Amino acid sequence: MSETVKYSVVIPTYNEEVRKEEMEKHLSSIEKYFGDLGESYEILIVLDGPTDKTPELVAQHKNNFKNVRVIDRKENKGKGYSVREGLLEARGEFRLFTDMDGATPINMLDRFIPKFKEGADIVIGSRDLSESEVAKHQPKWKEILGDTGNLMIQFVGGLWGMKDTQCGFKAFRATAVKDILPRTTVERWGLDFEILIIGKKLGYKMAEVPVTWIDSGDSLVGISGYISTFRDLFNVRWNLIKGVYKLKEKVSEEK
Repeated sequence: MSETVKYSVVIPTYNEEVRKEEMEKHLSSIEKYFGDLGESYEILIVLDGPTDKTPELVAQHKNNFKNVRVIDRKENKGKGYSVREGLLEARGEFRLFTDMDGATPINMLDRFIPKFKEGADIVIGSRDLSESEVAKHQPKWKEILGDTGNLMIQFVGGLWGMKDTQCGFKAFRATAVKDILPRTTVERWGLDFEILIIGKKLGYKMAEVPVTWIDSGDSLVGISGYISTFRDLFNVRWNLIKGVYKLKEKVSEEK
């Protein structure tokens, strides 16, 4: 595989043994998608210290699928940490992160590519636009918490009009990754909006597009995850006030 590729697909991965069929289906669909597209790609699986047989499954898939790399971290540090680690380690000109359950099909990237051609630096998938197709919904309590949380994110984070900051299907130009991700601090689910808040402050052009989304039914995110995310939101706001993100400095100047 060449040193640089067109597309990198980063997949943060924890205890996925219960979704081993979805894992194989998702990886297969990624391989087929880029094969049909005729573009170079890599799949970067970031193991976030799983405690089940996920590492063994991933090792098998690394042998069975093309262009798969693995970051085998033994310590659990959170999805946000894993996404940041993967995006910064990736080699693609465009870098996407997605969930291992394939809740958003890889072919939704078809809707992202035109936005990049129009000049976008960051393109995010949304489950909440009028054209979005939610084929299977989350439990009602999760949807209510999600809608409430999104309003708070728009208000507290200044992301007005951004309907869905938490969909786990986002893509970036490498230049945006290298500028934004080293500034981030969140290690769990709040990284999604932290990236967008920093990106907006730095002047990167962002686009939100509708996607198809299918709830897997066995999400690892419980009520504690929502509480943690709300806490992250106010920490990010406080970081902005304190100047933690050094928005007027180049990343190369940061330590």
